[in-house]
Amino acid sequence: MSMKNGLSVALLTFVLAAPAGAATVAMAFEERSQGPVSYVSGGIGEDQAAAKRRAAANYPLTLEMASTAAGPRDAYISNAKVDIWDASGKDVLDITAEGPLVLVNLPSGTYHVAVNWNGTQRDKTVVVGGERRQHLMLEFPNTPGNN
Repeated sequence: MSMKNGLSVALLTFVLAAPAGAATVAMAFEERSQGPVSYVSGGIGEDQAAAKRRAAANYPLTLEMASTAAGPRDAYISNAKVDIWDASGKDVLDITAEGPLVLVNLPSGTYHVAVNWNGTQRDKTVVVGGERRQHLMLEFPNTPGNN
């Protein structure tokens, strides 16, 4: 595990002291950064998804991504391309999501979010800051390129 920041040290301590099942959940929380923006990505499996949802209160922006399914629930997706720009058009985050949830720690401001999966793009503008948190649920068609 990378020791890039204090969070990684805390996670390593948790993983070493926790039961084996908890280690899988902790590994989902490796916080990464691009410039001043930090994020976590994942949420595959019930344990990881539940842990990420609990952690969402600590991040101004939560992205949740799914494809429309024939059943009663949408199917979560991974490998979506996520791009976020600030109000001046500067790229602040450019990642490929490792699961259906991406939690982003952004400075206060207005941002443009573009998520592309399976040939379909979803665009949103969000405002975050102070106690203002945003949760974006982005749904994609099952068939490539359909909007």
